[in-house]
Formats: sequence, C-alpha cells, structure tokens
Amino acid sequence: MLPDNVRVDCGPYGKRYPTWDQIQRCPKCEVPPEELGSRAGQHRTRDDARYERYERENPSLDSETHDTAHARYTNETHGIKRGQTVFQGDVRVSTPDLQKPDMLHTIYLGVFKHMMDWIQGFLKEHTRQQAFDDALKALPPYPGFFVPKKAYREVTQWQGKEMRNLGRCLLGVLAVALREPDSTQVQPFRRALTCVMLLLDFSMMAQYRSHTPETISYMEEYATQLHETKGSFLEFRISKRTQEEADELRKALPRQRAQHRERVPPSQRRQIRDHDREEENDQRMELIHSESNFNFLKMHLIRQFRDHIYMFGNIPMYSTEYGELAHKEQIKDGW
Repeated sequence: MLPDNVRVDCGPYGKRYPTWDQIQRCPKCEVPPEELGSRAGQHRTRDDARYERYERENPSLDSETHDTAHARYTNETHGIKRGQTVFQGDVRVSTPDLQKPDMLHTIYLGVFKHMMDWIQGFLKEHTRQQAFDDALKALPPYPGFFVPKKAYREVTQWQGKEMRNLGRCLLGVLAVALREPDSTQVQPFRRALTCVMLLLDFSMMAQYRSHTPETISYMEEYATQLHETKGSFLEFRISKRTQEEADELRKALPRQRAQHRERVPPSQRRQIRDHDREEENDQRMELIHSESNFNFLKMHLIRQFRDHIYMFGNIPMYSTEYGELAHKEQIKDGW
C-alpha cells in the first residue's frame, strides 16, 4: 500500500526504505495522515471494488509511469497502490476487515509505549524521574501482579507482558512521583494524571471478554477524552529535527539580547532579562507546538475498536499476544 510518486530513502546496496508519510496509512479507512491523531469522525472505508471501478473508468495513459487519473486518485489522495493480491476478484473477502485491532501491538507496544516515553520526558522536566523509579521498585507483591525488579530507566527493552503489568500500577506510581507540587506544577500534574488515567481505563475496557452498549460507550468516552487531554504531552512528541531547531533558537536569542541589555541602565536589566526569558520560552513552545503532533497510526486505530466489537466481537479474541506466547513455548523452548 505504498504510493509510487513520493520520495523514498535509499539505504545500503540500493535498498529502498519508505518514508514516514508512506507508512502512516490506515489499512481500514481513508483518513488523511494529518488527521491520524485527531478525534475526527468516521472516514470512508477502503473499498477495492470502488478503486477497480475507478480504474476501469479512467484507463491508463502511460503504463510505465502510471501517470493516470486512477494513480493520482488512489496514491496521492488515499495512499493506495493497486496490484494483484490473492483476494482480488473474491467478492466474499473485504480486505479492510482483514486488519483486526491488536491489544499487544496497538495498546501495549503501541500507544502505551509512546505514553511512557512522554511520561519520562515529563518527569525529567520536573525532576521527578528518581521519585518515579523509587516508587516503582517499592511496590509490594500481590497475586497476579509481578513486582518490577528494576527501575523503568534500567530496562533496555520492554515486552508486551511487561508493559501490560506496568499498566496495572502506573497510575498509582505516577501519582506518588508527582506528590507535593508547587504552585506552577498543580495544573500540569493534574492534566498528565488525567491523560494517563484515560488511556489505562480505555485499555482495561478493551480487555473485556463481552460487551454491552454501555461498556462500548465508556470506551468511546475514554478515547474521546484521551484525544482532548493528550496535549499535555505535546512538548514531548518533539522530533529530533525540531529539538535541534529549538536548541539553536535557545542559544541564538540570549546572544542577541545580551548585546541589547548592555545599552540599558543597570536598574532595568533584571526586568528586561526576565521579560526576555519569558519571550524565549514562548517562542520555543510556539515552535514545538507548530512542529509536533500526534499523527501516528496507532493513535488512530483505537478509534476503530468500537466498530470491530460490533462486527466481530471482543478485542482479545484476535490479539497476537497469545500466538506469540505459544510460539515461544512450543517452538523456541523446544528448539
């Protein structure tokens, strides 16, 4: 499903690696990449029959370059690359329905793992990382709960079962780490805790083996509120390129303003210095907010859990967690 008419980075031996925009395409619906992180409404489901019909109505102008109306329609607008598949022509198979929500890769190793990266950046900014690690290692044993043996920063690679186990205690540990905030930290701490709580509530509801309209409405409410509160972590979704630009801005502005302050009377320098510091911080945050976003695929996939439950049943039924566990016990251990 990768478009042909976009830039592709080349690696060693001429290997072609898809760019980020190529990867961020929903396999079920035609949501634009710039709306993956929003709580926008329903988008049209991908329909191979419609694409084939459009291709027949708009025949190819150049078979080598694929410079056709169909190519522009499918590739540029919807990120689709037409080709022969094993299901082509089989009206009984709906290709978008083959993709199922996965608790392991969508929640535990997806949104939840992203959230932990944001939390670590948030804790580092407020010098609470050590308090978080101490609270995590001080957890007592409990039936069905595996006590972490190491601090979060000491673990180099997290597996799905470890992330799921961490989700059972994360909110309490984070609340302990964010105790006794000062006057400037009260609101940021409260928003961060609310956002984490909503993600954990959503993941708990998604693990239900059976659902009612009430439980599904709870899931929808948690997902909607999660999109409304995730902005408290926007600063920590910053890319390396944007971080470099923000650092350069932070270094350049003080040099420029230091020369200006030398011409100001000493009695006014402190006031001007404080004003410059606030303006510098505002410009840095404006740059970060303009460049950072939550437009990644797994943030969008949680919006499709409700439709999946109505069509196919509970979410854990299709989770790859059990298949990977069986693969380890039946094949890897035996080998």
